[in-house]
Amino acid sequence: MKYAARRLLTLLVTMLLVSLLAFVAFDLISGDPAEIMLGTQATPERLAALRAEMGLDRPLPVRYLDWLGGFFTGDLGMSYQYKQPVWELIAPKVAVTLCLSGVSFLLIVGVSIPLGLLTAGRSGGRWEGLRTAFNQLCMAVPAFFTGMLLSWIFGVALKWFTAGSFPGLGEDLWGSLRYLFFAAVAIAIPRIAMTVRMLRGTVGEEMGKDYVRTAISRGNDRSAVLRRHVLKNSIVPVVAFLAQTLAEILASGVVVEQVFAIPGLGRLLVASIYNRDYPVVQAIVVILAFWVVLSGTLADLIQQRIDPRLRLGGDGE
Repeated sequence: MKYAARRLLTLLVTMLLVSLLAFVAFDLISGDPAEIMLGTQATPERLAALRAEMGLDRPLPVRYLDWLGGFFTGDLGMSYQYKQPVWELIAPKVAVTLCLSGVSFLLIVGVSIPLGLLTAGRSGGRWEGLRTAFNQLCMAVPAFFTGMLLSWIFGVALKWFTAGSFPGLGEDLWGSLRYLFFAAVAIAIPRIAMTVRMLRGTVGEEMGKDYVRTAISRGNDRSAVLRRHVLKNSIVPVVAFLAQTLAEILASGVVVEQVFAIPGLGRLLVASIYNRDYPVVQAIVVILAFWVVLSGTLADLIQQRIDPRLRLGGDGE
């Protein structure tokens, strides 16, 4: 419990620092938000009135505390480009991005663990070099390039989905999931390859230990020993790695959303940077940072929970 409390406290402090840096940085580089919103209609009188209305005439620390408090109430300011509240703008995008990340994560877990165990039990042989080369190829190819290939093959050539026409989660859930599936595959392939390699390494190391050789020499089924003992002892680093991939999934999703024209946070972030819509960029940066920090915290907590040695060490510090 002490370890979990420390990790959660670290998460909170980290997010406060990230939010402070994001607010100060974008406040410095964005120029005068009132002048951006008024555009060619800006006059000294209108600028002064709008600055007062937006609270820009107040000190920076006061504005930061108000903005931070708005995060907990959904008041993230007003978009310069779309002239609507930032939270109303990004809330549907968050749902799409989380859905894409969820499908990607399920693919990674559902494919990599069975495949890793299957190939770990068959290491060596004449196909070993081919498997290794294919695994390295999957890790090396960028997700956006895989996404381009999948979009062309299944969207343009086979017409399994209409490339560039995302149905919308609220309008067609099944059609949206089918559309997201191909983008999720592009994100998942390199992570599946990494997880399989890690699982094969940890299982192979565990299989070489004395207790495994003793169990097999006594007539125990190799597959049963693998499932009951080896997997339990070798899964700890793999589970932690899978938790950490949540952050990597989100980072890849920012690019893959552009390839598949998915209206998620990544696509909105790129468009907002281009349009200098800093309130939107600021909010998305903090949300993405929270996701990354939360993924790392979950990885540590899961690893500490399933490994008794780490649990005793963490509570005893």
